[in-house]
Amino acid sequence: MPSKSQQLYLNLVGYSRVRLGQFLQKCPLFPTQLEFNIEFNGACVSLMYDEQRNHESCLPRQSFWTLINGLKETCSQCWNFYLNPRNNSVKFLDVRLGKQFEKEFMGFLESMGIKTERGDIEEKNAPDIAVLSKAAEPACYLELKYLTAPYVKVHQFVKGRECYEGSTTLDTGKKIAAQRKIVETKIKKPVFYVYWLDYPCIKGVFFMDSISVYKYIDSVHGVEWSRRQRSGDFVTTSEGKLNIAQVKKVYLPLLFMGDFAELLGKLREVIEKT
Repeated sequence: MPSKSQQLYLNLVGYSRVRLGQFLQKCPLFPTQLEFNIEFNGACVSLMYDEQRNHESCLPRQSFWTLINGLKETCSQCWNFYLNPRNNSVKFLDVRLGKQFEKEFMGFLESMGIKTERGDIEEKNAPDIAVLSKAAEPACYLELKYLTAPYVKVHQFVKGRECYEGSTTLDTGKKIAAQRKIVETKIKKPVFYVYWLDYPCIKGVFFMDSISVYKYIDSVHGVEWSRRQRSGDFVTTSEGKLNIAQVKKVYLPLLFMGDFAELLGKLREVIEKT
């Protein structure tokens, strides 16, 4: 029997799968992307997330192999798939992909009776989504990230982290600095960083409030890893090639994030208070 958060994610996948599948039809997808298997993924979320929440340390992924049927095989498939370069991460295509998932997430919230609008119309670095009050004014904001590729080698580069909980990536270059300034000086409403995770094992929607996000960024001095530059990071301008990508990253701790049901509860709470 799925938990409330797992059922909400099942509903989100059911709501968006056809349109997202059409949008991604030419992209290389992991076999279970845009799906949620109650027996397998439900067990992964329950044991690897729910039972470890707020723990200062996390168990190695291998420790779950004997507890979750099929996880060892899935880990092997995951490594083989995500360690092979699938594209050059062309920046404008990544932006289009993000916008499509934002659109679907907003539509799902609307279907749950939560009104939304774009949050970054006036300020391009503002959070993606504004959740509206009953008076149609912003009650809070959401910055949404869709992630499907776990950082399978994170344990080798960031001490004490594991791929299933330490892949919640946040770029920490100029954009997040500009967004942080907007959030801390201009927005007087709650802001939540929301992660739509579609890993082979962990699938669901998780969130962290902006105060906790920025505190974490500061605690690791703004960077935990800098990835290699790719050809897709650059665009050609009249002045030559321009790097438009962010390579410095932090990995927000999944085990200290709230789940989908808690997020909806927060949204309804701030709507009622506004």
